[in-house]
Amino acid sequence: MIVAVRRATLVVAAGVAIAACARVPTGPSVMVLAGSGKPLEQFQTDDRACRQSAAQEIESAKRSELPAQRRYDMAYMQCMYAQGHQIPVPGGRPGYTSQSSAGSPGPAPGSPTPVR
Repeated sequence: MIVAVRRATLVVAAGVAIAACARVPTGPSVMVLAGSGKPLEQFQTDDRACRQSAAQEIESAKRSELPAQRRYDMAYMQCMYAQGHQIPVPGGRPGYTSQSSAGSPGPAPGSPTPVR
């Protein structure tokens, strides 16, 4: 009986120790760029609001299968994109890159050109 109690205590202590090691994100690990024509002050305001929103998302979805940092980054990027900021895409696949400040992207390769 005493051995079972000690074993149970050890299991609970190990569980608490492991849970204490789980890191809560303190900020995004992704890059977001200011949207076209957005001043730095607006970017900073949106950044603060989106960080707070992402932190709340982590708190409300504690039982998700995704790591906390990944959930935080996804919520942060969605919020910043919704505010009109740009999310860089590595490799920039044609047709999927964000619009530049110079105007709209050109036609996709292989698309017909308009006749004037």
